[in-house]
Amino acid sequence: MNVFPSRYLPCPECGASLESDDDQHECDIERWLNFTLFQLRDELEGFEQALALFLASAHGRFEAFYAERERFGGPLPESTDS
Repeated sequence: MNVFPSRYLPCPECGASLESDDDQHECDIERWLNFTLFQLRDELEGFEQALALFLASAHGRFEAFYAERERFGGPLPESTDS
């Protein structure tokens, strides 16, 4: 039971405060993006931490080295097969 009913409700897509009878609302792309990023903030923080841990590992350091080498068109090491 809602003791203090409100005329305004948030848009489920962008979070904008809308009058409950507003059928003409179109989400602004910037507002939608900000709202989506706000909802994903915990997940983004977890990703940043996981990426930092990976890049600090030996495998991550190699991947960063190799990506930079590929980006600048460096040659691959030659095979030493005899």
